[in-house]
Amino acid sequence: MQKVIKQLGRLSGFVLLFFLFTLMGSTAMAQQISPVRPPAQDQRYVDEQLAWSFFNNRQWDKALPIFERLYQKYQATQYYTSLFECMIQLMQYDDASRLARKAFKNQNNFQAAIDLAYVKQLKGQIQEANADYSKLIRSIPPDRNLIMIAANSFRTRGLNEQALETYVYGASLPEINYDFSLEKAFLYQLTGDYPAMMDAYLRFLATNPEQIEMVKSRIQSLSYMDVDNNLGQIAREKILQKAQQNPDRAAFGELLIWYSLQEKDYAMALIQAKAMDRRFGDMERTILDISEICLNNDISETALDGYTYLLQKGRSGLLFREAELGSIQARYRIETSRANPQLPLLSRIANDVNQIFELSGFNTSTYRLAFIQASIEAYYLNQAPEAIALLQKTLQLPLSPLNLAEVKMQLADILLFTDDVWEATLLYSQVDKALKNEPIGHEARFRNARLRYFIGEFSWAQTQLDVLKAATSKLIANDALQLSLLISDALAEDSTGLSLRAFARADLLTFQKNIPAALHFLDSLSINCRNNALKPHILLKQAELLLLQGQSTEAEQLLVQLFTSFPEHYLADDALYRSALLNEEKHEPEIALKRYEWIIEKYPSSVFSVRARQKFRQLRNDIPQS
Repeated sequence: MQKVIKQLGRLSGFVLLFFLFTLMGSTAMAQQISPVRPPAQDQRYVDEQLAWSFFNNRQWDKALPIFERLYQKYQATQYYTSLFECMIQLMQYDDASRLARKAFKNQNNFQAAIDLAYVKQLKGQIQEANADYSKLIRSIPPDRNLIMIAANSFRTRGLNEQALETYVYGASLPEINYDFSLEKAFLYQLTGDYPAMMDAYLRFLATNPEQIEMVKSRIQSLSYMDVDNNLGQIAREKILQKAQQNPDRAAFGELLIWYSLQEKDYAMALIQAKAMDRRFGDMERTILDISEICLNNDISETALDGYTYLLQKGRSGLLFREAELGSIQARYRIETSRANPQLPLLSRIANDVNQIFELSGFNTSTYRLAFIQASIEAYYLNQAPEAIALLQKTLQLPLSPLNLAEVKMQLADILLFTDDVWEATLLYSQVDKALKNEPIGHEARFRNARLRYFIGEFSWAQTQLDVLKAATSKLIANDALQLSLLISDALAEDSTGLSLRAFARADLLTFQKNIPAALHFLDSLSINCRNNALKPHILLKQAELLLLQGQSTEAEQLLVQLFTSFPEHYLADDALYRSALLNEEKHEPEIALKRYEWIIEKYPSSVFSVRARQKFRQLRNDIPQS
């Protein structure tokens, strides 16, 4: 080996060509790339094809003599590589050692020097092999290309730790002045050292901020394979730490925003975007985009935070109008999601909408606020006629067919809210007919079927629902399936439909936000109903209404009664998931954990199983281990 090291130290530019040729002749490439094809009658070509065929079929004993003959005659590196691999696979270690020693003596082949030590490793001489590897690494001349070629030569034998050591050694040489961060990151990934991998990517980004998209791409591709979320937590902590330690490095802040959005940590993304805007400016568009994403995902508090930040910049801000519109939508959603919305706050929102209409006009840019205004007037301020008039005015605007359909849908909802059933069904039918192949057309058909269910026309409703079960929208298909099952199950046990009519009436009262009357119907029905098929539905509906009134304890009792008394019913997993969420909100994580675990074990095919599994893992990590 000392002789090998001395010979290696005298490598010249001519030897570099051998290194490059050696790299091209790696085992992986030898298995996939055949040499340039000579004429078909050439014996060398015939022998090559036969050898490659045996090699690719792992018939090492048959491939070996052919590669041996080819190598002796032509001394080509690809023949050496394949011949050595055949010997290793056949455990002919002495022959492999002699082959490698001869190849190095004749060609100063660095791969052959590695192979000599590799044979020792395979023979169990681990310490000697590791010592040889280290000597080889320390003998590499201070040249960036030679370092990379040597590391790749180690990798062809699966010696990732030695390849990593080669890069570490190369980075320590002042003559090279290159950290090999990207190359080391890939090897850290292969060895499972995710913290070191993230550190390497971040070091690379520090000196190459223009390569941020490439770093994002690498991290994103890794996240697809991170089934146990081992990388996720490490990446989050490393990026956050780097951004906090280097607030003047915009690339780290941008990476943190991007990664937070990938992980759906919108609050963190917004915090970082605002911090960067204060420091660097020019982040208003990013803040608005994050706020829009939050609003679309019903994370209204975070959305409002972003919109408010933009509004504080004043009316001269380029995005003031968009922020003003978004702010009103977020405020409305926050208030109406409460068990008891505050009418003064809703009135204030309605007044703000009126002010925007006065200042900016009622037009195609502002008309969406009419949805909020009409909802507040109809559902909370007892001003349904004003809401209907506003939406009818909106229909006069030059809107697209899809936007007109949205207006008609809300108008139909308000008409149904006021018991104007036939005008409502007419509007639903218009949307269904005009956009029958669009999701909004399917939604209109579902709402029309639900309307017919409300008024007791179960056969008509059932026909439409059966068609909607195959809707492209999964949400609409699930809603249609649930209502269809309710109707069919209830009528199967009570063909008169009397109990179902009472339940449908309670459903309509719920839609009309007459919660006390709906609860009165349900309480009476739960006492007098002999239709067992309806009992789980009654329990779930009662729980929903009690939650709307803020009676979470009573609602929880009904949910527990449902999934314990009717564990085989298709609503049991729904009740179980809602119960788990309730306990999580009430800061009872142990109970919630058991509920989520029950869903995973008892209802593995449930639509709630994926969310329950995510919640289970999160809670299990949050609860201190005894």
